[in-house]
Amino acid sequence: MKTFEIQFTSRYYDEKIYSSELVSAKSKTVALKKFAKLFNIKEYKQLLDENFLWENGSWWSKFKCINEVKETICPHCKGKGKIYSGIK
Repeated sequence: MKTFEIQFTSRYYDEKIYSSELVSAKSKTVALKKFAKLFNIKEYKQLLDENFLWENGSWWSKFKCINEVKETICPHCKGKGKIYSGIK
């Protein structure tokens, strides 16, 4: 299984926050399907439409991007934490 970081932005009036979710999946398509299910989005392909917004509590959210990331053990906390970095 690969790990994907799915980034999205959320807005509430003038506030804007950047968020991400880590999803384990075999491919980007499967990761997007899992992400869509997590946020009750009926069709994952809607995420790829630049005008699509979904309601996330009081916030309106918009898909930004998806990237495969590599998981490594944190050397500073003796393996208690994990670090995720992009794969190039």
